[in-house]
Amino acid sequence: MKLKINFKFDEKIKTGDFSAKYFLVSKKILEQQNNNNTSLLRFTHFNNNVMVAGVEEVLQLIKFALPEQDYQKIKIYYLEDGTITNAYDPVLAIEGDYKIFGFLENIIDGILSRRSSVATNAYNFVNLIGSNKIIYMADRTDDYSLQAYDGYSAYIGGIRKFVTNESVSFLKESNINDYQVLGTIPHALIQQHNGDLSQTLKSFTQVYPNSPVIGLIDFHNDCLGEIEKLKENNIEKLDYVRIDTSKKLIDKSLQHIFHLSKDESLYGVNKYLIQKVRDKLDQLGYTQTKIIISSSINLDMIRNYEFEKSPIDLYGVGKSFININVNYTGDLVKLNGQYFSKEGRSKNIDDLLSKMKTIN
Repeated sequence: MKLKINFKFDEKIKTGDFSAKYFLVSKKILEQQNNNNTSLLRFTHFNNNVMVAGVEEVLQLIKFALPEQDYQKIKIYYLEDGTITNAYDPVLAIEGDYKIFGFLENIIDGILSRRSSVATNAYNFVNLIGSNKIIYMADRTDDYSLQAYDGYSAYIGGIRKFVTNESVSFLKESNINDYQVLGTIPHALIQQHNGDLSQTLKSFTQVYPNSPVIGLIDFHNDCLGEIEKLKENNIEKLDYVRIDTSKKLIDKSLQHIFHLSKDESLYGVNKYLIQKVRDKLDQLGYTQTKIIISSSINLDMIRNYEFEKSPIDLYGVGKSFININVNYTGDLVKLNGQYFSKEGRSKNIDDLLSKMKTIN
């Protein structure tokens, strides 16, 4: 997937401030020796079924970091973002005088590892339930400065629903518009309305009359009671309810069951609570109201919910998107046209390289 994104880089990359010290030491030694060997630096990972992301960013990084005369001396082999790869497949390779580009190795490793991890996590979620049933909510679990980069990677993986404008900022710049930035209401706004969800939703619709109304129904740990109050207070427009019950709590509707069974699965958001919410919505005439669940949702949980056919319309997923589980390594595998490397890293990749896109 080739998108026209203009990635941003720190000028200190050029001076080596982000490079591991030993790469800078190597560069200085090779410069003093006037070493002009031609080497091939290959970047790969160790997992199967990985969706590549970060390559376009790295291509721009290399162009940014190297003087033009040095950039023209190297050849780059690459796979496009969105490509599915397996363990030890070359994703990117740089050929030329190592001392020109070697100082970027750890930066490239880091970009590819994080971006491919987020894209692969997104791909796995989307592959399981489709893009329409998942909201990217990783904004609370990581550094805010990464939102644009993680959002781009999640988009590559198939995500189309986000909760912050910054998550889609690169997409906006590229005139891509097949995504949504959604907003529910936080517990904080309910607290500011003295715990009154009905009044909170009335305030919301006054300010945002054309936006979907999403009721967060776990503030008092009484999801069913909250729905009843909404009906009593004549809240007719209720597009969604969201359940975000803490894993430390058992909703009031399930507490009597726990007293009898001591079933640990009754804590937090669970299939029993979700079904009770669906039944209560239908009973009170909210048959068109959809259910969103959140609170530490992961792939296995969604797989179980889908297998059990729980009546869930949308999943809000956070930290599971940004688990870094794809680790890249850069290795010099050729020296002056011949395979020569650290033991165990010298697999012949000529055939694979011949199928990759190239620059220069």
